[in-house]
Amino acid sequence: MIGAMQKATIRNNRVWFFAERTFIYALIAIVLFLTIAPLVWVFSTSFKQNEESISFPPKFLPENATLDNYKFVLTDPGLLHSLMNSFIVSIGSTVLSVTVSALGGYAFARFEFKAKNLIMSVILGLFMIPVVINIIPLYTMLSAAGMLNSSLALILTFQILIIPLNILLLKNYFETIPKDLEESALIDGCSRLGVLRRITMPLSMPGFAIAAVLAFRFSWNEFILPIVLANKPDSMVFQVALYQFISLYRIEWGYLTAGITLAIIPVLILMLAFQKQMIRGLTLGAIRE
Repeated sequence: MIGAMQKATIRNNRVWFFAERTFIYALIAIVLFLTIAPLVWVFSTSFKQNEESISFPPKFLPENATLDNYKFVLTDPGLLHSLMNSFIVSIGSTVLSVTVSALGGYAFARFEFKAKNLIMSVILGLFMIPVVINIIPLYTMLSAAGMLNSSLALILTFQILIIPLNILLLKNYFETIPKDLEESALIDGCSRLGVLRRITMPLSMPGFAIAAVLAFRFSWNEFILPIVLANKPDSMVFQVALYQFISLYRIEWGYLTAGITLAIIPVLILMLAFQKQMIRGLTLGAIRE
């Protein structure tokens, strides 16, 4: 009797285990499909002529694949200039945000001062504020300072999106580094900034990799702030320049999807290049409570 019950229990456990794994794999497959399918469709459309991209019923693969869309995007002077603007703004914003966030994160990780937790909560609260709320004050301030339609304006305003999250990320990572290493360097006569530069930063490269990738991604993908604060041809970034392919009566899907595909490449290369550092940083510091 006991043997039969044990066999039944084992059989039921196997059934539940199989059902659970099937459900998990099905859920993963659905999420992957919803994530990857739009990207694959954009990539496929970038090789279609515009008439074919709006045909009905829609065709997944292009019948007459063409590189004309990419040739147009890569040879148009205005688009190339906007692409260069995007690189300038994104790289400048990344360098500034990582530098400021490193100093701020180190201060929160190593020093004790009044209202420390309150200040940290305020910084994180700024990250929660929707960027749309800040557009009118930012426009007014930059207009009064004569900084509208400039790369510097975008570099500075992007810090609203980047610095709060990166301060928290680097603070948590710095806290994983033993204080004994820094104290030994201080005893040997090294300054605080020297400790940060010679000891803490080299040990925190995975954290810096995550901060840099996040900063670049936020800056590169941002659309709302650039279209309001820098919408003239000389200062326009690539994401805003692509908007010219959308008009009231027509959308140039071929040119638009080719531009979107090209815009994905820098972020994809950056994430693949720092993949190991990002995984290590996320597991060691970024999710630390």
